[in-house]
Amino acid sequence: MKKRAWREDELLKYKQRQPGLIDWAGVHLLVHFDSFCLGDTICFSAYLDALLQYHRPRQVTVTTFFPELISSQHHSVEVVSAYLQPGWPDFIEVDALVTVGYDKANLDHTLGGMQWAVKDCLRLPQGLAIGRPWVKPRRRAALLNKVAIAPESLKPIARWNWHGARGWQEVVDHLNSKGKEVHMVSYENELQLQGLKASWHGNSDLDIALGHILQSELFIGLSSGLAWLAWAYGVPVVMISGFTKSHNEFPCYRVMQPAACHGCFNTFTEIRSNCPLFEGTDRANECHTRITPEMVIAKIDDAL
Repeated sequence: MKKRAWREDELLKYKQRQPGLIDWAGVHLLVHFDSFCLGDTICFSAYLDALLQYHRPRQVTVTTFFPELISSQHHSVEVVSAYLQPGWPDFIEVDALVTVGYDKANLDHTLGGMQWAVKDCLRLPQGLAIGRPWVKPRRRAALLNKVAIAPESLKPIARWNWHGARGWQEVVDHLNSKGKEVHMVSYENELQLQGLKASWHGNSDLDIALGHILQSELFIGLSSGLAWLAWAYGVPVVMISGFTKSHNEFPCYRVMQPAACHGCFNTFTEIRSNCPLFEGTDRANECHTRITPEMVIAKIDDAL
């Protein structure tokens, strides 16, 4: 899920007292989450605890395009919208600015993945494991017969396109055979799957998808923001992803085909096609076309 693009006059302004500051101990940092993507933002927030423990700043202001989701979990940290709000001052004055983002032109970020990029931006040791995301508290009341799926993505390269919709339809049919009610929470609805208990597509309110994910005993999806959202709230995730490598995301029930070409997202910088090696050939997107419904169903059964 992505936020809309912004204009320069809509963004929160800041002024640095000490531009280029290297030692962040005892200072006021502004940490800007420079991404409109839901998954990126959740990943960034999962390293805020490490930032506080490693650098020991006096105060941190976090700016994000998802202020409705990210919540401060420390008395010295304030989370605010990256958009300028009515009544706010012309600028926030801080000691230094830290921009956290994924540089698609940076080979180290590409090879290391999203978590490597965050630690690079925050000057954290690369050996650190991912922490818990700073998401607003929500109670989870899982229903034993409810499963949430998010089979679609704005990124064609991320989609599991096994014979069009047939792969996902076999997954839905299998879940139905086990007495599960399947709720679809993708924004898009191009696949037109049958056997769904309900489809909640088209909602711009993230809270609607989250509410159904929190009620589900399992989330099944792609490498996407909704998968990160489910993981952030402790919902088991079955992730179908061949275009990323496993270190790019979080621990989950991952479905991939290692015998096929895979991991281009963490191999090539600035990918500009749906298959950087084989587009236009019979091997196009084989990272996903060679993942079979049987492979996905086996992981689902493991998770259940």
